[in-house]
Amino acid sequence: MKPIYTLITILCAMFCYGQNPMSIKFNKVSQEELNMKVYEKDTTAHAVVIEEYGENYFDVISERIFLIKHYYVKIKILDKLGIEQAAKIQIPFYKGKNAYEVIKNVKAITHNPDKIDHLAKDQVFSVDINSFYGEKRFTFPNVKVGSVLEYQYTLESPFIYNFEGWDFQSDIPKMYSEFNAKIPANYRYNRSLKGFQKLDINEASVQKKCFKIPGIVGRADCELLKYAMKDIPAFKEESYMLSKNNYLSKITFELAERIRFDTGKEVYTKTWKAVDKDMRKDKDIGAQVRKKNFFKSQLPKEILNESDTYKRAQKVYAFIKDHYTWNGEYKLFQDANVRQAFQNKIGNVPEINLSLVNSLLAANIKAETVLLATRARGLPTQSHPVRSDFNYVIAKVTIGKETLFLDATDKHLSFGLLPIRALNYNGRAMDFKNPSYWCTINPYDQNRQNTIVTIIVDENGVAKGKLSQTNTGYLAYQKRKELAEESTEDYLDDFEESLPFLEVEEYDVKDRTNPEKPLKEMFTLTFDEEGFSDGSTYIDPFFIKAFPKNPFRLNERQYPVDFAYSRVYTTRFLLSLPPNFEFENVPENQNFSLAGGKAVCGLKVIQQNGQLNLTFKLILNNFYFEPEEYQELKEFFGKLSILQKNTRLAIKKKL
Repeated sequence: MKPIYTLITILCAMFCYGQNPMSIKFNKVSQEELNMKVYEKDTTAHAVVIEEYGENYFDVISERIFLIKHYYVKIKILDKLGIEQAAKIQIPFYKGKNAYEVIKNVKAITHNPDKIDHLAKDQVFSVDINSFYGEKRFTFPNVKVGSVLEYQYTLESPFIYNFEGWDFQSDIPKMYSEFNAKIPANYRYNRSLKGFQKLDINEASVQKKCFKIPGIVGRADCELLKYAMKDIPAFKEESYMLSKNNYLSKITFELAERIRFDTGKEVYTKTWKAVDKDMRKDKDIGAQVRKKNFFKSQLPKEILNESDTYKRAQKVYAFIKDHYTWNGEYKLFQDANVRQAFQNKIGNVPEINLSLVNSLLAANIKAETVLLATRARGLPTQSHPVRSDFNYVIAKVTIGKETLFLDATDKHLSFGLLPIRALNYNGRAMDFKNPSYWCTINPYDQNRQNTIVTIIVDENGVAKGKLSQTNTGYLAYQKRKELAEESTEDYLDDFEESLPFLEVEEYDVKDRTNPEKPLKEMFTLTFDEEGFSDGSTYIDPFFIKAFPKNPFRLNERQYPVDFAYSRVYTTRFLLSLPPNFEFENVPENQNFSLAGGKAVCGLKVIQQNGQLNLTFKLILNNFYFEPEEYQELKEFFGKLSILQKNTRLAIKKKL
């Protein structure tokens, strides 16, 4: 009987290879699921995941170890927006230089009460996203409101470090999500649960002698893991937040070390001391910061001879920023060559900002390289080094007791101003001689927008006016980018479209291309004559609103509010009326604030005879607010929205 049993086992293995073991769940949709009209735990949901399963394990294919991922999901479409959310599927896969991941056995079914539609093989296609990632894509056939969708696939990966875990939460609520894994004991992973949801199932056990490599004596034990969550709410994004990757509920795995069957060991999670040593030798980081002699020969003598250290640093920064054009790529740890980039006058983020570090060092200025993660990527892990967390690099400069962070990739940036993408709290500073350390990246705090509007109405009801606005800091930076992206004509057309009762007669802007100075705009305005001559009219003094509407709409927000930087908005509105006109109503003074003065808003109105002087101020002293402060912040912006909407000046002719 033993040979027959062995043959059956081999045949079974051949049949199951590459198949999704969760196929037993496939094509089993109940009448209750088809009849479902609404998800009771979230009646606003457009679609809901009924059940979702993942299984990860290691296998040997063609004498090579592969990571195998099986996936299955069942989704209910509740309305038309649910079709947009769930009907188009994109499955990412990684492509290395010498190997790549493969997605197999993609199957999908659309269930309707009267018909079942299967996805055809020729409806699945591959798309290259960039040099490292591609996607398998398909669209479910015949999707309608009320449809139940199922799909499954298998991913085979030669990259064992791509065992990354499981996302429990998404923008669609889930009734049940389960992740299973079988990990050989010689692979050791750091793991952590992130987000705000709790596990309903958290199980671990050991399976003896479960993993074997051909040609190697002995078998490894395996750790069996099962994690699950029930009734997972949809993650709802809102304005002024960091990357949702920081807050989504998920279980993450990071390969710490691999113990080989020959008892050797490969360590993946290193100490910062070991990482610092690697970075010194890294051809894309440490080696690129040893080019200061080359850059010293490129810097103009008048820069090197500047006696004032601060001015010398400013001039070095301006030289590199003006010399380079950023190609739009980050490409950290990817074939940087500062010498070649300098000669070509174009480069990626590391090439430009490491050129800056070299040039500062060449000018005898203390400069360090800072690795960080952009806001869109997520906050870097601080408990231990995770090289893949970082995707950006900037320069840190110390002049006396002052510390400045510099980025030369954007010509609209002023000295000491980082692009908003780099304002992600912490970076790892290194000079490749001393131990690296975490440094706090504080945003520039002098960000102001001052607006002055002056309007004079003559006896015939003809109104003319001027509007001037001065922006500094990040508010000037964003305005300069806006002005650079469209012509002056288009910019003024948009301005007039937002204020249809007026026309711009003249426009002037000062220091449009000089980021080291405030940006000043001046508008000469003429108003619609009919608005004043018909006897009465209303004027909105908030021609330019700081926040046109309340950006906070959620009933509850579990993640922080992050404005990126503090800011101050002021508006002074002056209106002069002739003797034959009068004010019909004058707005009342208002003041409100958040506890501790983190945000303050005030409106003050003085009216005497035909003169009205209105002063408005909005101060956001803090740029970061905890989730516990959300309701108070939402209420504050609600009051601001009402103030800006209801502050109208009523004017009429005297009888």
